[in-house]
Amino acid sequence: MKEIFDNYQFGKFNIKSCIIRSGLWESENGPQKSLSPKIFERYESLAKNNVGLIISELISLYTHDRFSDYSYYINSPYFIKEFKSLTEMVHEYEVPIFAQLGFINCNVNGKQMMEVNDLTIEDIRKIQADYVMGAKKIAFSGFDGIQLNFGNNYFPSRVMDPFENQREDEYGGNTYNRVRMNIEIIKLIKKITGLHIHCRVNLYKDFDDSLEICRILAENSADSLQITKFLSPQYFRKSLSNENMLVDFADKVAEEVSIPVVLGGGFSNMDSINKLINSTNVNFISMQRPFVRNPGFLSKWKENGYGESECKTCNNCYWKKESKCLIK
Repeated sequence: MKEIFDNYQFGKFNIKSCIIRSGLWESENGPQKSLSPKIFERYESLAKNNVGLIISELISLYTHDRFSDYSYYINSPYFIKEFKSLTEMVHEYEVPIFAQLGFINCNVNGKQMMEVNDLTIEDIRKIQADYVMGAKKIAFSGFDGIQLNFGNNYFPSRVMDPFENQREDEYGGNTYNRVRMNIEIIKLIKKITGLHIHCRVNLYKDFDDSLEICRILAENSADSLQITKFLSPQYFRKSLSNENMLVDFADKVAEEVSIPVVLGGGFSNMDSINKLINSTNVNFISMQRPFVRNPGFLSKWKENGYGESECKTCNNCYWKKESKCLIK
């Protein structure tokens, strides 16, 4: 029987639990958006308290993006220097750490708020080149991997969406063509860096097409997948049917691909997580808001042999754009 705090293989990494800490955004930056002491304290607390893998808060590929005021920017002048200090600290606890990179608003080549169907080939090449340059900085900063946010409502997820992408060239039409831009990004990063490539992917309205997207990514150099809903989970009212649909989809993906599959969101106690990893093909769970409430709660779970997150899922940390729990 599998347990949360068994050792697990995640690609080339041996991790100490099946719990993946997923990041959102960071509002406690210091002057000029530098990494404040509070940020280092939080990451140290995460690393020393039995988390399997840490995924950073969002790093914006572009400025003036929807959430860029609450996130790091990949071209910040001290990015490599500061994050190298942070990754070295995390590695002292033998925990791997990935950087989350993405963008929502498409403003490239002097054009603003472009839609998927408006992209020229030149625009696509610009986006791909920007991802590669970002990945190189992430590798230089000591991260072990990169989470490419191809899910939720981030722009690359919209490129793969069969309802939004109505292009008639090689980047539209069938499923492979809609995924083409993103797999070209993956292959370019793979060619230039040694980073583990972790893709955040939606369950769209079409179950079978979503499954095919996951298969294509897995067959084209993605090292792991995180399954999420079309929009951020905070936009969904919690319902049993909605949760079960995501579990069923992640289970099917994990059955059909040969890379690790992470189920994102919705689980907050040891019993439900243990039941999931022993009754499905899914071995990994990502959590975000419980770590906002208490970055070190997993050690208490491990010590007691049971536990439930103190997070009340009020979502104030989301709506207020804060990096801390606002409930006393």
